[in-house]
Amino acid sequence: MTKRKVLIPLDGSEFSRQIIRVVLDFFDPREVSLVLFRVSAPPNVPLESSSPRDMLVGSYPLSSSYEAYSSALERSYAELDKEMEAQRMELMDEMRPEAERLREMGYAVKLDVQFGDPAQRIVQYASEEEVSMVAMATHGRSGLSRLVLGSVAERVLRGASVPVLLLRPEATAVVKTAGEKLVSALGPGTALRMAVATDGSPFGQRAVTLAGELYTIFGGQLTLLVTSTGREGSAKAQQLMKETMELVVGLEPKPESVPLVGFPDEVLLQQLQTRPYDLLVIGAFADRGAGGVHTVGPTAHRLVQEAPMSVLLVKGQRHVFRRVLICAGVEDDAVVAVGAQLAQVMNAKVHLLHVMPPSAAPYLSTGANPTFDVDTALSQGTPLSTMLHEWEHRLEGYGYDRSSIILQPGSVPEVILQRTRDEDYDLVVVGSESSPGHFPSSIANTIVRYADQSVLLVRVRPK
Repeated sequence: MTKRKVLIPLDGSEFSRQIIRVVLDFFDPREVSLVLFRVSAPPNVPLESSSPRDMLVGSYPLSSSYEAYSSALERSYAELDKEMEAQRMELMDEMRPEAERLREMGYAVKLDVQFGDPAQRIVQYASEEEVSMVAMATHGRSGLSRLVLGSVAERVLRGASVPVLLLRPEATAVVKTAGEKLVSALGPGTALRMAVATDGSPFGQRAVTLAGELYTIFGGQLTLLVTSTGREGSAKAQQLMKETMELVVGLEPKPESVPLVGFPDEVLLQQLQTRPYDLLVIGAFADRGAGGVHTVGPTAHRLVQEAPMSVLLVKGQRHVFRRVLICAGVEDDAVVAVGAQLAQVMNAKVHLLHVMPPSAAPYLSTGANPTFDVDTALSQGTPLSTMLHEWEHRLEGYGYDRSSIILQPGSVPEVILQRTRDEDYDLVVVGSESSPGHFPSSIANTIVRYADQSVLLVRVRPK
């Protein structure tokens, strides 16, 4: 008897793995074979490696012969292929323990990792590999959220030509996400618990200055986390603490200061796990190096990836926000609220950007940044129009209107980054529902790494 093939898409989270127990309850090992399937964004090619100097005299000798240019390009492609293969093997290794457990239970299990759009790859794999069923977990929602508009599950359900088994977990106690906690903390009648971390480097000290300004506006509690490796000696550490405190002199109540000794990422993450902060403000640390304005460095990148609260990453020369870009996807009400709250208190202009599939509707305009007609989308009576009305109402509460909303077609990270380069924004607000293990392949990570502006990462994932 030929076994039926069940495709199980995973994303590295415990949530996605919940579907496996349902499959085990439904199907006997003698009846089905299982495919554990992971789709990831391709590895990012660091922009630091493609500076104008490189293009002229470095690894891309455009002024030299075509053969030299072609050879350099081939080396670049080979390096990208190598990175993709390394990432593929890493993701395969993450799934192997689950596969071995299932094999011990008698199931035939195959692992596969592909790169690209998750829904598209799942549908394509199901079609090409003679899959009998797709089984995956989807978030339990209510109201508009039940439609999971634009989600991977909804797109698979529409596109797959085979049955799709969706697990909607039973209702549990409502747990506020870090983003929802930040929305509450920024509101009236509450106290914002904010921490700012610095090792004395220029971007770290700019973060301290910005945190002091936010503290003046919102009040609440401000904690200065000042890190040193210990190699410099106690006198240097004391001098760094003194210089940092001078940046917030005159603030009342006086901010708390906490000296931390050790590797900055390790000691800071330990501190952040034990204290209930609503917002972490950081700049790049000393390991940033001499890269371009978008360069983050490994310490700041790890904090953005693993800190349990929302993170404001200060980049570039500006720490006064006059133009804010809010990048909102489905289920990003907290992102919209946080971005609008900050923009309001700083008297900043706002654009709310929602990226849509190119096939969703006719373009209102063409050119470098084609857009959809927002008024038409609002009047259509679709789930999208319902969501837009909710955002419009939210913006109105902070003094903005529907003219702030932009609907643009294309690939989400590409559209966001292109708009940040074409427009003079000071702050980009983006949501992240990725777990730390899944964050490197997320849209939010791409924006954090490559946007030239400061980035506020609002966590919309429950703990």
